[in-house]
Amino acid sequence: MPDQLSKETTFAVTTLGCKVNQADSEAIGEQMSTAGFVQRDFNDAADIYIVNTCTVTHLGDRSSRQMIAQAHRRHPDALLVVTGCYAELNPQAVSTLPGVNLVVGNSTKDSLVETIQQRLQTQITAPQESADPVSNTLSRGMALPMLPLDTQHIGSDGTLDFLPAEPEPQPDNPSRLSLLTDHTSTAERANAALFSRTRVQMKVQDGCDNRCTYCIVPTVRGKSRSRSIASVVEHVQRKVRAGFQEIVLTGIHLGDYHPADDEQRDLGDLIAALLQETTIPRIRVSSLEPEDFRLEWLELWKNPRMCRHFHLPMQSGSDTILRRMARRYNSARYRTIVTTAKQLIPGVAISTDIITGFPGETDEDFEQTYQMAKELEFAKMHVFRFSPRQGTAAARMRGQIKDDIKKARSQRLLDLNEEHSRRFRQQFLGETAQVLIEQYKHDCWEGLTDNYLRVEVHGLPEHTHSWQHTLIKANLTQLADDGISGVYVE
Repeated sequence: MPDQLSKETTFAVTTLGCKVNQADSEAIGEQMSTAGFVQRDFNDAADIYIVNTCTVTHLGDRSSRQMIAQAHRRHPDALLVVTGCYAELNPQAVSTLPGVNLVVGNSTKDSLVETIQQRLQTQITAPQESADPVSNTLSRGMALPMLPLDTQHIGSDGTLDFLPAEPEPQPDNPSRLSLLTDHTSTAERANAALFSRTRVQMKVQDGCDNRCTYCIVPTVRGKSRSRSIASVVEHVQRKVRAGFQEIVLTGIHLGDYHPADDEQRDLGDLIAALLQETTIPRIRVSSLEPEDFRLEWLELWKNPRMCRHFHLPMQSGSDTILRRMARRYNSARYRTIVTTAKQLIPGVAISTDIITGFPGETDEDFEQTYQMAKELEFAKMHVFRFSPRQGTAAARMRGQIKDDIKKARSQRLLDLNEEHSRRFRQQFLGETAQVLIEQYKHDCWEGLTDNYLRVEVHGLPEHTHSWQHTLIKANLTQLADDGISGVYVE
């Protein structure tokens, strides 16, 4: 623990869960750095460790505890701060974990940096006092002050408490690197995301008013609320000046974006403003719920700055199961969205989430899901076996499915995914595509196309500067693992 605030005080952040949580961790890093702290990799020694947790499943809880324990073992005298969904759902349990000094729930995450500063000052002036890790200043539902527009939001926009991210259960087929459901399981992956300057996760909405029967998120996120269009535009303009090439609009229920200062406006209005008032080269939209999707939004994708990728969670192709899940769409509506997007946007990548073995799922229900997935030919399916989450309605439902049946159904979808994913990538061989370079790996540079193809780029000239964060063109030549190999085109 630092014995004085005047010396260099270091911190490290790690993230578990979804892209919204990653956006919050990026914000924490920015605000800590602005306050004079020096960021380190989570694998290195630091004076302060901040663990941004998830809790969507018991696996999220367990992973969060593992990262907390890892930080404590690395530097037992460091200030250990736990925030995020697990801290919001069960703060008392988190506070009893070895080494935990501060527990900051989602609803007060905006004051996290100030709380850390106060705690460090308290330890200097009264080192013998034993403070309660769950501070009274971090009570749930507290209204927080407006952050300046040049400040990265962690928690609130005005009196709205901006919570972090909704992690998802681990799929049976995690992507090697997924923009939308990159379930961080190691500090290395978390830090790679935090220190990247290629794209920025832009949290524009938080919370959820839905009550899907399998989901704990509304409990830890609160009601839906959105940032103003003006603040998002200003933030993106700052990121352009900082050299970012791509933004990813994220939210817990992104399609429910309606700014408080004009609730008649929606996500389409936000995107239109960003296209008109910023020069960010790429705008990517993260997961959208089918019930919110407006077909007229597809007109915006005529602009080449819009990334041709939609993540639309299907969850099931059975209307019976969708009703049991309390999803607010049916299979016909979902099919219309996907087929229309494919007709209007050539080369669009559509990925999805599917849950197998939901309580009451019959063989006929699953077959409807399988046939719908076969018909729609997704670029990528994230396949999840249902895992009951304590505190949700689905955990109490009758008709729980045996694990061997879940596994068999999952495997059928995984095999279908392999076939469709390969077919999707194969159609682009021989084409020239723009690639945003992210990293140097396995003796070559690699990055993403706008439609979610991961490309290993060969033949890039050696430069005095790094190719990272650069948009280049590549001829796509052959399939490679879950991506494509390409050759640099001048």
